[in-house]
Amino acid sequence: MQNTRALVDFFLQQWQVVGSFTGRSLGPLLFQFTFESEQDLQAIMAKAPYHFKKWMFILQRWEPIVSDLFPATIPFWVTIHGIPLHYWTDDSLRAIGKALGPVETTDEVKERIRVIVNGLKPLERFLEISLKSGETKKVELEYEKLEKHCFSCLSLSHEAGNFPNKTASEDSPSPRLGITQLRTLDRIAESRKRPDNRKLSRFSPYERSHGEPTNDSRRDHPRGQPQQRHDY
Repeated sequence: MQNTRALVDFFLQQWQVVGSFTGRSLGPLLFQFTFESEQDLQAIMAKAPYHFKKWMFILQRWEPIVSDLFPATIPFWVTIHGIPLHYWTDDSLRAIGKALGPVETTDEVKERIRVIVNGLKPLERFLEISLKSGETKKVELEYEKLEKHCFSCLSLSHEAGNFPNKTASEDSPSPRLGITQLRTLDRIAESRKRPDNRKLSRFSPYERSHGEPTNDSRRDHPRGQPQQRHDY
């Protein structure tokens, strides 16, 4: 379980915005950031997904919903490996992306899509797509900026060794690592080579408004709700 206060304190310092914003805890697994500026909120959301200590967390704009399933979504750039060249079109990429979730945009040059996925469910690693010729093609999906996750089921909430429903009788050889898993291991290995200059952030809660202090900051598979501030 992540230290949610440390998570919020870190991003209060990490995010570069024009106006002020605050962060607070809404319980053991939830947190909220409030932005003074809609432009700042949109800028932060456009750079998602985010992770803390190599674990992904959900950051979704606040809605008046009371449910254990909210917030739930994470936007990812997903590269599609194995798609025939003549299917690198906006329509084809969007058709493939719909199997994962709502498609925000496409990048035909890099054969990738930005799609909103359900972060509470395991990610899809492969998709079977139907070609106009009547044939089917299996493509592999690479999730950009994806950090620690279960290499067995692709859940974002645990690693393979901590699979919640696994019993001793279910032990089996490790699955072949896919492109996403190999990229994740490369990023983790690279980050260990860099000095960590951010340790102070977990101990210094404050409001990002020209250094003015505040007592209103903080945040397991953590889930947050950014919203614009409205003063009445």
